[in-house]
This record gives sequence, C-alpha cells and structure tokens, in this order.
Amino acid sequence: MSILRLLSVDLNSDTQEDAIEEEKVAVRNTVPRMSVGHEEYKQLRNAAPNDKPLPRTLKWAATLPSNVQPTALLRQYARIANVIAATWRHPTSLRSYLDCLFSDNRGNRQGFPPEVLNELVALKRYHDSLEARTAAD
Repeated sequence: MSILRLLSVDLNSDTQEDAIEEEKVAVRNTVPRMSVGHEEYKQLRNAAPNDKPLPRTLKWAATLPSNVQPTALLRQYARIANVIAATWRHPTSLRSYLDCLFSDNRGNRQGFPPEVLNELVALKRYHDSLEARTAAD
C-alpha cells in the first residue's frame, strides 16, 4: 500500500483502520533488524567525529590572510574548524557557534589552549570586520 493511499483513506471506517494496522505490522515484520552485539553497538555509537580537516575547510583556510589562518585550530580541533568553515558565509550561524565556543554553559569545559583561543578570537574579529565592510557598502 502506498503512502498516498494511506493518506486518502477514510479513518472513520473500522475495517479500513484494521487494514491500515495490519499493513503497519506487515511492514514492521519485513524490515530487517540489526543483529549486532552490545559491544559492537557501543563502538558504532561512539564513532569519532571527523577529526581531520575537510578539503573545503583547507580551501577556506587558504583564502584567509596569513595572520588569521587557524593552523593550531586545524591541527588540534579540526571538527571545530570544519564547522566554522561551513558557517563562514552565514553570519548569524557563525556568531552563534562562536558564542557557544566562548561560553561554558555546561560548567565542566577545560577551555582551549592559548594558541587556539587566540586564533578563534582572531577569526571572530576578522569576520566582524568583513561584516562591517559589507554593511558600509
């Protein structure tokens, strides 16, 4: 039964409701279940985030002035650099993400090493200056 047919059914009819329920059970029974053990499941769930800079992130970093290029960030926190690169052209998203990085809402963060923190601040200032130039034009 197609989804379009499900949407056009009159749900006031008991027989149609029974038919729909039977179809749902049939679909559930035909969907293959994952047969992995508990340990394998834990490994699947704890997959490491992308800890290497993506090609687009490296291209983005290369477009930045040399005094703003986040080399320590790319080496130590590539996943953060990947997000910054992806949101670079979306000022609201970038600002929100950077604000989250600079604040500790969970109360247990260690903070960034000084060289990474300096690069994050430099990126924020550089992006703010680009936004100010764009607004002035």
